[in-house]
Amino acid sequence: MRRIAPLLAAVLAASAGLAADPVASPAGLDGFVRTDRLPMPPDPFLAVGRTVWGATCENCHGGNKLTGAPKITSTADWAPRIAQGMDLLVAHATDGFMGPRFTEMPARGGNAALGDAEVAAAVAFMVWASGGAEAALDFARPFQTKENEHE
Repeated sequence: MRRIAPLLAAVLAASAGLAADPVASPAGLDGFVRTDRLPMPPDPFLAVGRTVWGATCENCHGGNKLTGAPKITSTADWAPRIAQGMDLLVAHATDGFMGPRFTEMPARGGNAALGDAEVAAAVAFMVWASGGAEAALDFARPFQTKENEHE
């Protein structure tokens, strides 16, 4: 958690005026999706996830069909994954996962420098942007409480 504290503090300051609107997430963007096409989420933890996603996850989850990764904003691709629960999605992203069609989710998105909270934030952001706003916002709440305890 301490690794994301400076980033989280900056995001909190920048997002002070944002209202928590779980339906403000994008859905079904055409073409390859880059970070600049995605809105800033209303939650500071998810905003950290947006930054991590842009630096690590975008290449595969932006719509690179060769990887087999579910594209961010594709509600059809994400719905069955979201139904499995946030804990399982975060575990797959943290530990790595081999999909049913031999598609691989490398541990930490192939970025061993990412901490657990950063991986969790990126997953929560992807879920938020892909039709699972309520699940992502519910998942984010305890992280904010834990982060605030360190201040």
